[in-house]
Amino acid sequence: MALGIEINSAVPEEFSFEKEKAIAKKHAQRFQWEMILIGVGQACVWFSLWPLVMNGIIPLWSGFIIACFCACMSYLPSHEAQHGNYSRGNPKRRWIDAFVGNFTLITLIYPYEILRVTHMKHHAYTNHEDKDPDFLTSNAKSVFEVMHLSLDGTSTDYEKYKEIYSNDAAFQKSFDKGVKVFLAYRAILMLLVFLFPLQTLLLWWLPAKIGIIYTTLFFSYYPHIGTETGRYKNTRFWQHWMPRYINHSMQLHFVHHLHPNIGHYDEPKAIEELKPFLIARGVPGAEEIPDRVTYNPLVKI
Repeated sequence: MALGIEINSAVPEEFSFEKEKAIAKKHAQRFQWEMILIGVGQACVWFSLWPLVMNGIIPLWSGFIIACFCACMSYLPSHEAQHGNYSRGNPKRRWIDAFVGNFTLITLIYPYEILRVTHMKHHAYTNHEDKDPDFLTSNAKSVFEVMHLSLDGTSTDYEKYKEIYSNDAAFQKSFDKGVKVFLAYRAILMLLVFLFPLQTLLLWWLPAKIGIIYTTLFFSYYPHIGTETGRYKNTRFWQHWMPRYINHSMQLHFVHHLHPNIGHYDEPKAIEELKPFLIARGVPGAEEIPDRVTYNPLVKI
C-alpha cells in the first residue's frame, strides 16, 4: 500500500471514496481571492513599515509588533500557491501561484521554490521518518523543542533532502532555483544589517524567526503530533484555546491532507459535508466536529 492511500472496504457504499472525492471536488473550484489579499496585503504592510519607522512616523517598537504579525500571516497564502490553488490547473494562471508564493514569503526570508517542493514531499510521505521534511518538528516532544528546532535552523534545514531526492530531477531544479533566492535574501539582509542594524533586527530578522516558530507550531507540530502514516491516520483534529482564525484554522488541517486542492477558506463547508464520511471511517475526533464550523475552537479531544 502506497503511503497516504488507504481505502477501507468495510465502509458503506454511501460513504465511498468516490463520493468523498466528488464532495471535495465541489469545494475545490472557487478562486482563492482572500488568500491573495492576505498574502499581498501583509507584504505591502511590511514594506511600508521601513519608511514609516525610518522617518519617525511610527516608533520602532510598534513597527516590530506589526512586522511580527505580518510574518505570522505570510506562510498560509504561499501554502495555497504551493498546491496550485490559485491557478487551478490553468497554465495561464500559474504566474499567480509564483507571484503570491514568492512575494508573501519575503517577510519570512525564505524561498518559495524550496518550500514548495519540500512541502509536496511532506504530503507524499507524511510522517515517514526518512522522507518527510517535516518529520522532526511533527514528532517533537514539546512546544519548547519545536521552538528550539525553529531557532537553530533545524526545522528549515532542507539541504539533506536535496541528497535524499537526488534522483528527482524536478525537485533538484526547483531546489537549486530556491537556493539562488535564498542567497539573494542573505545578501540583502547583510547589507541592511550594515546600514540599519537595529531596524533590520526588529523589522525583519527577529519577526521572521517568530513567524517561523508560529508556522512550525501550527502547520507541523499540532496537526501531526502523535499520528501515523496512512491517508486517514497521518493528521489529526485537535483543540486549542485560540479562536480558529488566529491559528489559521489548522484544527481543520486533516481535511487539507485528504484533499489539498480544497482552498483554505472553503475547508469549513467541505468538512461539514465530509463529517459523516470521516465518522464512517472511524477518524478520531470526527464526531466532535460541530455541524456548523464557527470562529471558535473546533473539536474537543
